[in-house]
Amino acid sequence: MRAPIEYGPHDLTGRRYLITGASTGLGFFTARSLVGRGADVVITGRSATRLAAAAAGTGRPDLTTTLPFDIAELGEVEVAAQTLLDGQSGGGGFDGVVLNAGVVHPPADRETTSDGIERVFATNVLGHFALLSRLTAGEALRESAAVVWLGSIAPALTRAHLQDVQLRGGYTSWNAYAQSKLATQVLSIEGDRRARGAGGHVRSLVAHPGYSTGGLTPTIAGVHEPSVGKRAIDGLLAFAAQGKDDGALCQLRAVTDPELRGGETIVPARLTRGRPVLGTSHWRSYDSELGERLWDYCASLAGAAPDFSAISART
Repeated sequence: MRAPIEYGPHDLTGRRYLITGASTGLGFFTARSLVGRGADVVITGRSATRLAAAAAGTGRPDLTTTLPFDIAELGEVEVAAQTLLDGQSGGGGFDGVVLNAGVVHPPADRETTSDGIERVFATNVLGHFALLSRLTAGEALRESAAVVWLGSIAPALTRAHLQDVQLRGGYTSWNAYAQSKLATQVLSIEGDRRARGAGGHVRSLVAHPGYSTGGLTPTIAGVHEPSVGKRAIDGLLAFAAQGKDDGALCQLRAVTDPELRGGETIVPARLTRGRPVLGTSHWRSYDSELGERLWDYCASLAGAAPDFSAISART
């Protein structure tokens, strides 16, 4: 296994972050990097047991707060958001939010949530949109907070277009994933337009983790324990892939680098692996008409949209 990539600020004491889907994978390693630098981090996931193991696995459970809920279920998002807002008084707002949770291997057949939303879209996109809506309404972000949406190269490998966002006609697992990742990038760029329009300093960015595989990732007891076979298979991909610990560095830079501007994208230097550098999102991500249309569509489903005006008024 190659030596890990080094990146990041040395001291984040006093900073607070929220990471969804952090019981394992990219979210976990982002959290571990943040608490290792002294930050306080709230991690979310569906399983309280797995979140507890993840908190222990960070090495700083004293700085790690767990919040179990299913990001795909809008009712659970509402309750979780209120819990976060109720807990603000003791620690202030968040310096950064990493919207990491996601379905990486979608089901073969189309599924819907209890809200009737296609599950991959609900998990990767709509739940995060709804959560961010509640957090901005409750002024839970600090004035110069970074909001990081997780991107992917998947949209470039298919004809993702978002004309049928929930894939009611012609669902495939690959299209569900690719379209959801195009949607996250579109919403991130549109979010930046709206944050700028509000006149504040909240930044909306995209982080693309490259080709990050479990077999190239360090073992963390109770969190990440790949089999010998998994390590052997993924080892054959090392020329083009990296561990999830290295893939998480794009998220780490996006959420902590104060020099980054809203609307920017952080990618691996070698496209699928490497140190985190400035790059670009899928070309459709910059389509303002598509951005406005998708934003309004998500708002109609979530019942609200992120509003940065109250945060901007504090600056």
